[in-house]
Amino acid sequence: MRSAFRVTLALAVLAALGLLASNQNADRVLAAGLPSVSLNAEHAAPRQLEDSTQKAVARDYAAAWQAMAEALDQNRAELLAENFVGTAAQKLKGGIAEQRKTGLHQRILDKGHSVDVVFYSPEGSAVELHDTAQVQLQVLDGSQVIHSEDKTVRYVALLTAAESSWKVRILEAVPSF
Repeated sequence: MRSAFRVTLALAVLAALGLLASNQNADRVLAAGLPSVSLNAEHAAPRQLEDSTQKAVARDYAAAWQAMAEALDQNRAELLAENFVGTAAQKLKGGIAEQRKTGLHQRILDKGHSVDVVFYSPEGSAVELHDTAQVQLQVLDGSQVIHSEDKTVRYVALLTAAESSWKVRILEAVPSF
């Protein structure tokens, strides 16, 4: 009975973080390293992304997902600092705090992202992304997986330029685009 309550609580934390939004199954597998990000900037407006900016956004978005996965798996909010700011950072830190209270943690097995750039600000300081992510979400009690499911989740992300990288300011799961 207590185990079922903990799984329900963990799923509520996942939902609160916006990581559960779709019930479609994923079937692609990611190679080792940063998550795969396929970025399409063809329809960005009001201006087009330069090639170097496209590469930087894809690299930094992948790094953010890797940092988020590590932070949630290890319950270490400080791992988010290099990649997340604003609302995204606050939500993730709150989710990690909730996980610590339950004694559970979650693992995101990232299977890749198909990302469309829909907005690139005129001054080049912000990009809006629409991401279709393939992930396997696991809830763990210690090293034991107590829940696992493959998901296709759609996200809207806002990245802002900072120092020498792009940081995720908003990351919201949405039902569809």
